[in-house]
Amino acid sequence: MELPGGGWELVKAGESATSVHRRGAVFAKTCGPDGVAELLAERDRAEWLASTSVPGARVLDWIESAEGAALLTSAVPGVTAGDLPWSEKLVASLARAVRAVHELPVESCPFERRLVDVVAQAEDVVRRGAVNPDFLTDDARLVAPEELLARVRAALPAVQAAQELVVCHGDACLPNFLFDPDTLEWTGTIDVGRLGVADRYSDLALVKAQLEDEWSVDAAAFFAAYGVVEPDAERLAFHLLLDALTWG
Repeated sequence: MELPGGGWELVKAGESATSVHRRGAVFAKTCGPDGVAELLAERDRAEWLASTSVPGARVLDWIESAEGAALLTSAVPGVTAGDLPWSEKLVASLARAVRAVHELPVESCPFERRLVDVVAQAEDVVRRGAVNPDFLTDDARLVAPEELLARVRAALPAVQAAQELVVCHGDACLPNFLFDPDTLEWTGTIDVGRLGVADRYSDLALVKAQLEDEWSVDAAAFFAAYGVVEPDAERLAFHLLLDALTWG
């Protein structure tokens, strides 16, 4: 998808056949024809989130043609958590940010990420042989994707019975939360293409994994600041595995 005008600089090639460019204070995420539906879903979620108390990117334009689509959004001030050094203050700010998303009124959110739909997405990825090993833990890489999926299916009834539905980010990784590098106050949330009503543990599992993998720190301080005294280890493991099987 060709962007209008000039001066665009490539920021990164995305996880799902998208590319991100920047020109000044504007970001442009582009995709080919096959990615239009997914990018449109992100546009709609970003527009909805901008109507809430959660800070994030504003949708500036949507361009669609036979070549694909482009989503133009405003830059969010600050630095991603993934580009900042670990500190107790930053972990506490991250916990408040995740909690703020989760405290949005569920009844006002028009988007859902039902467990049965996410599992169906994982089934499709496994069936196509498209599981990305980069998203799996070291132990999971030693197991056939079909066996991993069987574990998800076996645990699904118990997780469904225990789920707590809130508005979830859907991809609650460190690069998707930005902070003021001086005060470490939360400045915004980006990449909300998977946002929707879901079990809060679908976000908490990803944050925990990121804290351990990227910062090599125990997630106990995060959970304490978030407000979960005794996190459910089984639900954390379930959602981490399920998420890993959906990227493909």
